[in-house]
Amino acid sequence: MKRVIFILAVMMLAACRKDAPPPGGPQPPGSGFDERQGCSVDADCVAVEIACCDHCNGGTVVGIHRDHAAEVRKTYAPDSKCHDVACTEMACVEQPAPICRQGICGLRIGDKEDVPALPPP
Repeated sequence: MKRVIFILAVMMLAACRKDAPPPGGPQPPGSGFDERQGCSVDADCVAVEIACCDHCNGGTVVGIHRDHAAEVRKTYAPDSKCHDVACTEMACVEQPAPICRQGICGLRIGDKEDVPALPPP
């Protein structure tokens, strides 16, 4: 009986270790974050608008690794799709600053930090 309990305890510990990301480390695959958002330091990241309008005018902005920024812009807000879209012209008080938190690119606007996942295109 003790042997069965020991085996079950070892199996539970192994499952926990596999599913839990290391503290401060990158998120595991399937966590909702796109691999194009992976980073090591703030300098790896850029703020990318992924809608026809910017985030101050009804659009969405996310943090993306700088190597994938052009691809993400082209996928989410291609010129052909946005040509006839009218956006409001409200000014932003503060622009988003790219950040890297726990291996994922995100944004800081003012004193608020956010790490939004890249939605499906």
